[in-house]
Amino acid sequence: KHQRMRIVLFIGSPISVEEKELVAVGKKLRKCNVAVDVVSFGDIEANEEKLAAFMGAVNKNNNSNLVTVEPGANLSDVLCGTAIFNQDGPAGGGGFAAAA
Repeated sequence: KHQRMRIVLFIGSPISVEEKELVAVGKKLRKCNVAVDVVSFGDIEANEEKLAAFMGAVNKNNNSNLVTVEPGANLSDVLCGTAIFNQDGPAGGGGFAAAA
């Protein structure tokens, strides 16, 4: 079985770089076939537009995911039900959590 390159970003603070810089990095990662999973918590509204642009640039054949954790929600509970931990989708098997 081939392992694919994947980056998991946890973002809890406002993103200070410009949107165009994020898009440029996203395009480079996409070109190199690197999937990116982003977990956004904390300053969700402040980062929403920039993360949407980044995800649009990096996503290739739905290989990347953006998860937004609302204030007050338990981070681990939210993540366990996402495609980040379940590659077959929510509540599916054989994903990252099964391999850990």
